[in-house]
This record gives sequence, C-alpha cells and structure tokens, in this order.
Amino acid sequence: MKLEEHEKAYAEHFLHIDRTIEEGLEENQRNIGYNVSQGSIELLAIYLHKLNFLQGSGDQFDHRIFRSKNLIEKKVPAKFPAREEILKLLQFIESERIALCYGSRKSHERVKKVVNSFQKLRKIINENLKNASKR
Repeated sequence: MKLEEHEKAYAEHFLHIDRTIEEGLEENQRNIGYNVSQGSIELLAIYLHKLNFLQGSGDQFDHRIFRSKNLIEKKVPAKFPAREEILKLLQFIESERIALCYGSRKSHERVKKVVNSFQKLRKIINENLKNASKR
C-alpha cells in the first residue's frame, strides 16, 4: 500500500480504539485486540515508509509475521531506529491479539496492558520520526 493508504487505515483503527476505550475495555476486548494489532501494523508501515525502508505500493505486513522470529527476520528490514523495542512491542501485541479476539474474557488489567503497549509504540515511533526530521 501507499503511505497515504496506511495513514488512512491507521486513522480508522485509532478512532476505533478511542471509541472502544470510552465504551469500556473489558466489554470490547475483541475490538481492542483487533484494532490495536492492525493499528500497530499500519503505524509500523508508516514509520518505515517515512524512513524510506518501504518504497513501493506493494509493501505490506501481515500481523501474523510477529508470531515468529524467523518471519520477522525475513520480512522486516534489518536496521531502523528503535527496531528491537518496536519489534518486542509488536510481538506482545500480536500474542495478546489472539487471546483477546478468540479467548474468554480477560481482566481489565490485561486489556489495559495491550492498550498501553500500543501507546508506548506510538510514542517511540513519533519520537523517532521527530528526531529523523531534525537531521
């Protein structure tokens, strides 16, 4: 997808996350699991596009990549700022997506931890983009 399409998709997921938080985390854990996971993938794509690691419109990530270290190494560029921290958060979010979307009801604290991980990912990426634009 093109950068603009990733940005539109990210904005949509972000809006759904905000609405879902307002409506209640526990009651909407499946929506949180899905939108945090997909929103995180879109955010990573935006980040890598802006750093020129993704070029074409065919570059996309499937959320399932982040279940496997081997797939991560094959599909994700080898070097970019804050790579390890970002990948660790994406792996956590993906593992929780499965539990939230397909499992029984989880505790408020567990769902909140997923949202907090998404917020941390956003902060890391935004700070790195800000620093990159200063150079």
